[in-house]
Amino acid sequence: MKKHKCSQCGYQTTQKHTLTAHVNSVHLEMKNYGCSQCEFRTSLKIRLQRHINSVHLGIKNYNCDECGYQASQKHHLIAHINTVHLGLKNYSCNQCDYKASQKRYITYHINSNHLGIKNRKCSQCDYSTALKIHLQRHIDSVHLGIKNYKCHACDYEASQKHHLTAHVNSVHLALKNYSCTQCDYKASQKRYITYHVNSVHLGIKKQKSSKNSI
Repeated sequence: MKKHKCSQCGYQTTQKHTLTAHVNSVHLEMKNYGCSQCEFRTSLKIRLQRHINSVHLGIKNYNCDECGYQASQKHHLIAHINTVHLGLKNYSCNQCDYKASQKRYITYHINSNHLGIKNRKCSQCDYSTALKIHLQRHIDSVHLGIKNYKCHACDYEASQKHHLTAHVNSVHLALKNYSCTQCDYKASQKRYITYHVNSVHLGIKKQKSSKNSI
């Protein structure tokens, strides 16, 4: 039974100090514990230790039995299994058909796509995003040229795993799982259907962008 309830939201917990930490962190935005090696700050000492173990020490004690994925926290492993191996997406956007495996991804999606909030900005170009991890991927890929995912069938290289998967499905397996609802056009990726519909059926010609969104 969770007898301690937050008066400002629906959060509940069994321990009073956890509720206090929740209020301080979420509602008061108090983050008294700072990392000595980077700018990370948190309201809980245990979270600071998890951060140090994961980011700076590289300690990952939770291993996936299905693949080589490793995580520093159990809930990260559970999220990985639900998303990658079980394909579970239990959270839905209330403004479009987007679904996600974690609630925080819905929040990021809404902020980025529906509210236009993109607080993470690249210092080397005008790219911006709502997610820190997306900013790092952008820097690694565009500015540093890091491409760690290599195709086994050709010399194609990608900076992100899903780009490699899309390449293999499209080029080597010739899979076209997405279909246009207005004609018989098919594509290997959903975005190509969007481009097709906009160009062919709606007459919207694609304009060059400045790579400032996700």
